[in-house]
Amino acid sequence: MQNPLKTPLNVLNRLQRTVSVTGLSALRVAKGEKPDANLLRETFENLGTTYIKIGQFIASTPSIFPRDYVLAFQGCLDQTTPLPFSYIERVLKQELAPHGSLNDHFAHIDEKPLASASIAQVHVATLHDGREVVLKVQKPDVETVMQTDLGVLYAVVKVLELTVPNFKFARISPIIDEIKTQMLAETDFISEANNIEDFWQFLRDTGNTRVVAPEVIGHLTTKRVLTMTRLHGMSMIDEQAMRAYCDDPAQVMADTLNTWFASLMFAKSFHADLHAGNLMLLTDGRIGFLDFGIVGKLQPESWQACMGMMQALQVEDYAMMAECMIDMGMTHGRDKVDTGELERDLTQVMRTLMAEAKPYGTPNASQKPVNDKAKNAQAEELNKMMLEIVTVGKRHGIHFPRDFALLTKQMLYFDRFMRTLAPDMDMFTDARVNLLGGR
Repeated sequence: MQNPLKTPLNVLNRLQRTVSVTGLSALRVAKGEKPDANLLRETFENLGTTYIKIGQFIASTPSIFPRDYVLAFQGCLDQTTPLPFSYIERVLKQELAPHGSLNDHFAHIDEKPLASASIAQVHVATLHDGREVVLKVQKPDVETVMQTDLGVLYAVVKVLELTVPNFKFARISPIIDEIKTQMLAETDFISEANNIEDFWQFLRDTGNTRVVAPEVIGHLTTKRVLTMTRLHGMSMIDEQAMRAYCDDPAQVMADTLNTWFASLMFAKSFHADLHAGNLMLLTDGRIGFLDFGIVGKLQPESWQACMGMMQALQVEDYAMMAECMIDMGMTHGRDKVDTGELERDLTQVMRTLMAEAKPYGTPNASQKPVNDKAKNAQAEELNKMMLEIVTVGKRHGIHFPRDFALLTKQMLYFDRFMRTLAPDMDMFTDARVNLLGGR
């Protein structure tokens, strides 16, 4: 039987932890340290789960937060000290007990974790039929911690809104509501399992046999435990290692892009977190998409407008770029946007950025970088351009939703993959890449 005092005590402990960490950061400021974005990022990482996720939300939402904070939080770390296996075993017993003992389900569970992040820890196990699986097990009191943290933040913001009429972040309480919805969804592994099933349905519908995802073991999956078949392969950031399992890493990159672009048009949602840890080349030559905890949704017409905007940026056609931004349907009304003024602002900002980028070359993938410094500079310039586009749009009443930010972040991930696997490939003009997801 659960101790009725457990949750209140957990809430109290969480509040004490929050006061302690924020107090130390305040002391650093009192001693003369600058209260900037980097200090806030360090504080968030020390506060743990909720604040790490908020930091990642800031990093992927340039339409809301200042640029220096977006850039600082792009390095927000989501790796934590592993929990002892005794805790993991306890959760597994609690969650899977109605279906039998752990020995009934598993021939073996590796006590050493495969990975440990803020929300969950992952272990490898073997079923009695010989299949190797991974167990994603939720960490203790994650939902209580999130609810407590977000409750405190919401209360503080509400007090500020009531007592300071001109509070410059007066619209932040709806943002906290959105963050809460997103974060609590990540604590429901049944939802993630459904995302995986939806992706498999998309692969079947489009006849795609080049890409796979883990298969969910339904009877061993609950809100706090997700059991999936294990995929064997390597991260797609080592071109030489990949050549042991494929003839052409550039074609692997093209197949990955085509699958993802098609999912924007034909799937219920798109994978919004395909970084190096969530994308691998399998030992059988197929491509594996992992971890469907973060997904986005985008209307096909919005994606077409987005591609038009990107292509307009490539050829420096800022009139077309302005029209595409408006066509995304992300404004308060076309009649309220001065297209000519928007074009002039885009022209001025983009030409300034292009001039600044000249020492290392503009971020055009068709120009092969000559060294690592140039490669990194190109990625930074692309990132800076997207932030500037969002900033200009905001001035003209164009509000990019969170899912557009997720889209932009994923494009940056792909840019980093391409610089390793296919430095000569241009995502927007290569004949092997179908941006609009045609079957």
